[in-house]
Amino acid sequence: MNTDPAHPDDRQEQLLVPLAAEDVAALGSDGEQLAALFAAALHGLALLRTGRASAAELAAAIEGTTGLLERLEALRDAALRQPAAKDISHAELATAMHLESRATAQSRRRTLLQKRPGELEKWATGAAD
Repeated sequence: MNTDPAHPDDRQEQLLVPLAAEDVAALGSDGEQLAALFAAALHGLALLRTGRASAAELAAAIEGTTGLLERLEALRDAALRQPAAKDISHAELATAMHLESRATAQSRRRTLLQKRPGELEKWATGAAD
């Protein structure tokens, strides 16, 4: 991800995402892509909080946030499909998914497992074409 300021007079602070070297290697360029989407979402949040967002900036924030959400949902769904996820109780799953009901967690997992993985879910596991 490019960390050069948009304008020469701008000072750019950086947020650090602590990852083990093996995680960075496993992510490859996808880590950069996610970081860029996360940066767009954070920039949108800053614009909202300062009240200085233009329509174009809000559209960019919406686009970045949507891309990030789609990938995060794919990550969650791919994790639910993993064989080890079968050992997670419905109560634990409800807690992990911030749901009030164990039955809702059970229903969501069942619904997910009844459909085939989408392209972004394959991307999350590294199996995308």
